[in-house]
Amino acid sequence: MHHTSSALKPFALFSLLFATACSPKLQLASSEKALLPITQDQPKDSAILAYYKPYKMHLDSQMNDIIAVSAIEIVKGRPEGPLNNLMADAMYDTGKLKNISFDVAYTNYGGLRISLPKGNIPLYKVYELMPFENIFTTVKFSGSDMQSFFDYIAEDGGDPISGATFKIKDKKAIDIKINDQPFDLQKEYILLTSDYMANGGDGGIIFAKARDRKEYNVKLRDAMLNYLQQQTKAGKIINPQNDGRITVE
Repeated sequence: MHHTSSALKPFALFSLLFATACSPKLQLASSEKALLPITQDQPKDSAILAYYKPYKMHLDSQMNDIIAVSAIEIVKGRPEGPLNNLMADAMYDTGKLKNISFDVAYTNYGGLRISLPKGNIPLYKVYELMPFENIFTTVKFSGSDMQSFFDYIAEDGGDPISGATFKIKDKKAIDIKINDQPFDLQKEYILLTSDYMANGGDGGIIFAKARDRKEYNVKLRDAMLNYLQQQTKAGKIINPQNDGRITVE
């Protein structure tokens, strides 16, 4: 196998096609392959630039729109963090507004890609925070599997969650409450999460035991975006806090 040196610049592969003149239909007579270097020295195609420039200017303008103002830099943390709570609460509120049936909202810590700045929050920051197209998904757990789910969060040290509180002791979840009610091992619970986690992403093997999976045409990013816009319309400054929903004993 031929290995190219890492010092080589990227190349585009071109096929030069030749058609036979005597046929009423174009047919491939032969092809020749050549590697042509693509570098910054390539001349710019002014026609293409002129074509997409208006779209780029329009998109840049929208992405710089200020959608909210924050009193603090909104960072993630463990066992909980302002960004964790903001994201999970945005999911919870949006899920209820959409009349989705669920008990607890949850997303993974690793899915929060950046912090949100103190002061003005432009639209593009929400896209940087959640660059993936993950959608709302609900799954149902038995009581014992729900306990295992909370233990999964506890073992990692805490994840974004809304609608539940618990303590972490020896990497296990104890004193669990769901919507202010004591956790009941005999009950079934519905979890609102992302399709990524429902697929077992981020080490979530507990999701293999989930049942009654349902997907909704609601993106996690849009949940955050709509939540921020609603808060702003209500005249509120964004100021999420740690509230003790997850503590370490």
